Amino acid sequence: MGAEVPKAFLSLLGEPILLRALRPFEACADVHRVLVVVPEELRSRAEEMLGSASVTKLEAVIAGGPERTHSVFRALRAIPQDVADIILVHDGVRPFVTPEEIARVIARARATGAAILAVPLAETVKEVEDERIVSTLDRRRLYLAQTPQAFRATILREAYERAMREGIVATDDAALVERCGWPVFIVAGSARNLKITWPEDLFMAEALLRAQEGR
Repeated sequence: MGAEVPKAFLSLLGEPILLRALRPFEACADVHRVLVVVPEELRSRAEEMLGSASVTKLEAVIAGGPERTHSVFRALRAIPQDVADIILVHDGVRPFVTPEEIARVIARARATGAAILAVPLAETVKEVEDERIVSTLDRRRLYLAQTPQAFRATILREAYERAMREGIVATDDAALVERCGWPVFIVAGSARNLKITWPEDLFMAEALLRAQEGR
């Protein structure tokens, strides 16, 4: 993004993206506690921001690690073993997930053990090596992973403990669960569940929010 602060702290129409990403979880009756993981140097800032916004389900704000995998592992260690049967992991830069989508992925995880939001690819995908197309993949079998991703707590803990022992990092939690042999199921997501990564994503998010709020 090229900003001076992590993307989650950028403003989206006057409000931090992180706060907007938390609101659907506040509104979902199936979510009982929220743990926020941020860089160590921004922990106080996040605590002040979320405290003033009265995020009622906020359990704590903790410092993350050098990679996403380390940050989630720290969060898991901060959650007592007996307080959660289902644990969700969500990107703090996805402000458009809905309470209904969250509830659906929780329900699927309760039934199967592991579930994620995902959307089918709409475009043809090429496998490329040295700028040359190697093959054309069957997009009917390809999906884009989204968050939240939901898991039975025992499954997610086992996956992360193994990853830490073996020095494995991953871009999403489902990949680590898959490595342990657990099946992961998909729940229909939405193209609106945008992950704000590039500057143009922020412009798209602003346009979506204006349309959503009738501005």
